Amino acid sequence: MSFTGIIDGVNFSELEAEKYWTPPKTKTPKECKEMAKNFIFSGNYLGAVKKDGAYYRFIKDENGEMHLQGRSRSVNGSFIDKIDHVPHLNPFFDWLPNGTCLLGEIYFPDWEGSHNVTTIMGCLTEKAIQRQNDINGKGKLHYYVFDIWAYAGKSLLKTSFIQRVECLKEIMELKRKKALVETSFSYIEFAEYFSGKELWETLQTTLANGGEGVVITKFDSIPAPGKRTARKTLKIKKEIAETLDVFVMGANPPTKEYSGKYLEEWKYWYNEKTGEKLEGVYFSEYMIRGTIVPVTKNFFYNWAGSLKLGVIKNGKPYQVGNLSGLTEEILSGWTKYVGKVMEITCMEVYQDENGDGGFRHPKFVQWRNDLTTADATYEKIYGK
Repeated sequence: MSFTGIIDGVNFSELEAEKYWTPPKTKTPKECKEMAKNFIFSGNYLGAVKKDGAYYRFIKDENGEMHLQGRSRSVNGSFIDKIDHVPHLNPFFDWLPNGTCLLGEIYFPDWEGSHNVTTIMGCLTEKAIQRQNDINGKGKLHYYVFDIWAYAGKSLLKTSFIQRVECLKEIMELKRKKALVETSFSYIEFAEYFSGKELWETLQTTLANGGEGVVITKFDSIPAPGKRTARKTLKIKKEIAETLDVFVMGANPPTKEYSGKYLEEWKYWYNEKTGEKLEGVYFSEYMIRGTIVPVTKNFFYNWAGSLKLGVIKNGKPYQVGNLSGLTEEILSGWTKYVGKVMEITCMEVYQDENGDGGFRHPKFVQWRNDLTTADATYEKIYGK
């Protein structure tokens, strides 16, 4: 039976993808951040983590015929079907009831980026399957479901977003139970939605960990295929992070205890009885004696654990935060960076009840050799 794309009287295979709304280009990153924050704390939006992949819509029409469509159309004007490129997703697609339309992102969990998806989905079917088996151990593509436009023969094009999210939750729970016996379902993920403070925390954590960002959608909105409705949706990406100039004041000592997963292969150890540092594989001694313990590489080599960030306040150096996640080159030779100005981003600049300033999730961008400590002032960041 041929694919029609028809569900509940609507040809879903001909619907255009909805477009995300973006703030006017005249708005600064700071203004965009304030807008995003206002949207989130208004209580009118739900949001979930954005995956960096490629948009694909799954349609299983009323006859049970299935297509996986991207944004591109073929020369004959119809959307191109790529379902044969990801046969490992078929057990989940087969399991779904006829008359279902999902919106999602095809992506690599450990190798995000639309280009990486294109290298697979843009080639011939046999090559696409082969590359997913061979490509640098990255494994197979996943499908991240973030919306639903039809389910079990019923169109949801006139259903509010918050109700569609509830429908996704029900499918996700059914899928979770099925996944206990169907391992291929692990390639399917569902967006987890938050609102208010939880959503703001999710955004900050995502950006701090190098993620793509989040997408928020007004909870009472209905689908508008092909349109870009103002303030209905907003893709909040790393560009909203503030850029600040600070300088290195000094260093914080490293964490001593190593708490990683690879104790059997770990090479940095410390004899708590003698104070001796031991390099090599001492896992057996650690298990038997208990006096030899694993320590971090930074502690072993007397490197910095993190750097102290400062600005000039009232003519004097003033610490406003700490920065971790730096390269070994910087942490091992931190003394030569004292006094150097760096550009950082952070998700939030704050002042506590005592008026002391700080940063939330700071991240190194680049060194500013064109600036001196006199250029990195408290007033530029806090405005007073």
